Amino acid sequence: MIKHYIRKELQNFKPYHAAFRSPKVKLDANESPFSLSENVKNKLIQWIEKEENINLYPDTDSTELREAIASFWNVSVENVICGVGSDQLIDCMMKVLLEPGDRVIMPTPSFSMYRSTAILNHGVPIEIKLNEDYSYPIDEIIETCNKNKPKLLILCSPNNPTGNRLPNEQIEEIAQNVKCPILIDEAYGEFSNETMIPLIRQYPHIVVFRTFSKAYGLAGIRVGYGIGDKEMIDAIYLTKPPYNLSVLSQKIATWVLQDEQVNQKRIEYLKTEREHLIRELRNLPNLRVFDSDANFILIETQDLELSEKLEARDIFVRSFAAFEGTVFLRITVGNKEQNIILIDALKDLLI
Repeated sequence: MIKHYIRKELQNFKPYHAAFRSPKVKLDANESPFSLSENVKNKLIQWIEKEENINLYPDTDSTELREAIASFWNVSVENVICGVGSDQLIDCMMKVLLEPGDRVIMPTPSFSMYRSTAILNHGVPIEIKLNEDYSYPIDEIIETCNKNKPKLLILCSPNNPTGNRLPNEQIEEIAQNVKCPILIDEAYGEFSNETMIPLIRQYPHIVVFRTFSKAYGLAGIRVGYGIGDKEMIDAIYLTKPPYNLSVLSQKIATWVLQDEQVNQKRIEYLKTEREHLIRELRNLPNLRVFDSDANFILIETQDLELSEKLEARDIFVRSFAAFEGTVFLRITVGNKEQNIILIDALKDLLI
């Protein structure tokens, strides 16, 4: 009965689902292997014992957290907006920009929620296929934007699931030739060596989204943020739900961001493990291993059941659809112990 009332474009829409599981080695969701540092745990305990006020609504503007983010990036508080993960901010941005039939240009392969969120907001996704080596086809992006007059262009750097970054000079080339708003998704930016945040003053039609879910290990509390020109941020605020971030989320994210020494140590640890894991994977037969600027590695294999074989050993990675006799697996960079278990299992299965 209810199906007759669902919007026509959503009749066959498939919602996003992610299995909730706790295997021995979980390397399927690009999460951090690190929990809260002792510094943050102690602050949390003290706050719960002395100042906890969860009976009251949170600050709807996340002022303390936005001030911490603004200080970290040397921007004004008015240049910052916070959301329930960066996904909510992507949704808010599309809500404020899109009218039925408006186009959104995005790369493929990339984060699946771009396409879904565009459709949910009455937009028309136009996907631009990345080059064979997964680099961005810059000229094609510019040409497609100028031809289709989109309301929004999305660029993901480093890109998920391919792992490669889009160099700043190429983003600038696009920004100089494309007039519409440009969303730069830097969810994995802490693991690369570039960010467009310092250039938001030069390019006011760009907004950069980041998250606390990856490098900062806060996937469980869902906090993201955007940085852009005040006019851009004010526009996104039009559709941001009130009280979207809980008191607890705002507090923990603020404390974690200020724990800079621990954060940098953990990021460097994962980058070192990433390079070690890439070398180990490249020593295995019949695998194509891609370079990565993120906290995950993309591999291509002709063993279409490799992910299932790993699951049988309680090791979970992310599998993508088989294509012309091969399948792609995205492997999160775990801690040293997790990575050793993974490599040992792959050696048993592939050698």
